[in-house]
Amino acid sequence: MDDAGLWASVTVEKKITLKMSAYISEEVRLNENVSEAGTVFTEAGLSYKIIKNLTASAAYRYIQKRKVDDFYSLRHRGIFSLSYKIKIKKVELTVRERYQFQYTDLYSSDDGVIPEAYLRSKLTVKYNSQKKYTPYLSAELFTQLNKLNVDEFDNARYIAGVDYKFNKQHAIDLFYLINREFNVNNPVTDYVSGIGYTYTF
Repeated sequence: MDDAGLWASVTVEKKITLKMSAYISEEVRLNENVSEAGTVFTEAGLSYKIIKNLTASAAYRYIQKRKVDDFYSLRHRGIFSLSYKIKIKKVELTVRERYQFQYTDLYSSDDGVIPEAYLRSKLTVKYNSQKKYTPYLSAELFTQLNKLNVDEFDNARYIAGVDYKFNKQHAIDLFYLINREFNVNNPVTDYVSGIGYTYTF
């Protein structure tokens, strides 16, 4: 089954020190051929540069996800990531490993106390020109860690986009992604256009 979507987000980021920053983000994800708000979430987090090219981050995401009965399921997600950058002239490679766990309908479901855990491995390639825009490509694999006691991939995401910086404070991210499920019943392939705005101070 295929679906078309639109993701839109606003992020505010604060530089606390030279090595640490904090952010809060609000995002709406439209699905069902861009006809309904399938997911709405708020995320807040911290990142810390351990050494020159290695960054660690942690975040919490509060999610409202639409169900088939048009009610929203409430979800709480914890996120821990490590990212390492390699620069080769104007090309920047970033490898990111992310561990996340999520509780769904914590107080209203028999399975709410059992978290769903994933490892998300992502590779991003950016071309840093001297201009304000930075094109990039990325690929990400999702490994579910606690599905029937068997670790397996069940999702892949491919993104092509461009970051555009108006100045040091204002930037936008325009992208197109394909999100493909597999190793699941009735897999869905999403074709999503997206825009994200970031204000940094």
